[in-house]
Amino acid sequence: MSFNFKNPSKLFAWFYSLFCPVYGRKFYKKLLKALELNGNESVLDFGSGAGVLAKKVVKELKNDGKLTCLDLSEAFLHKVRKKLRKYPNVNYILGDIREMDISANTFDKIVITWVIHHIEEEVRSGLLNSIVNTLKPEGEIYVIEFLATPHGIAEEFLIELFNGMGLSERIVFRSKNTGLYEFKRN
Repeated sequence: MSFNFKNPSKLFAWFYSLFCPVYGRKFYKKLLKALELNGNESVLDFGSGAGVLAKKVVKELKNDGKLTCLDLSEAFLHKVRKKLRKYPNVNYILGDIREMDISANTFDKIVITWVIHHIEEEVRSGLLNSIVNTLKPEGEIYVIEFLATPHGIAEEFLIELFNGMGLSERIVFRSKNTGLYEFKRN
């Protein structure tokens, strides 16, 4: 089954905003712990969806910390803006990261949750390379991803993708169908 994340139906956006908090709860808790935010980082939430994780991350950012929510969908970005309206330290970007003018070495941390398996295989490497390019030299990328077929992506393939970009992996947590990974430069 394929979903149109760029122009989701209202029903799908509603379902997605309900599904993420329920299914993602234990993964988000482990992700926030692994991020070890001190409050002044610059964080990219790539494919921020309904903003469930973004709200948890922005609460951890203080001082000069900045959160950037990037999504292809105006509908989802609207949900994130509404959810985070009281936080002045959030930037919102609508569009494809490959077409954005985001400087290299911008983000300390990047989070990608349940997005990679939705990216067409033929563009996946180029898109992820654009993401990695925005990471600071000592930065880290955290990925939560479905591992079970037919909906997910094989763990070996996910690790191979990031290893091919000069990043090493650490498995933070894995359940039967989902994994949480940390990737950093070798």
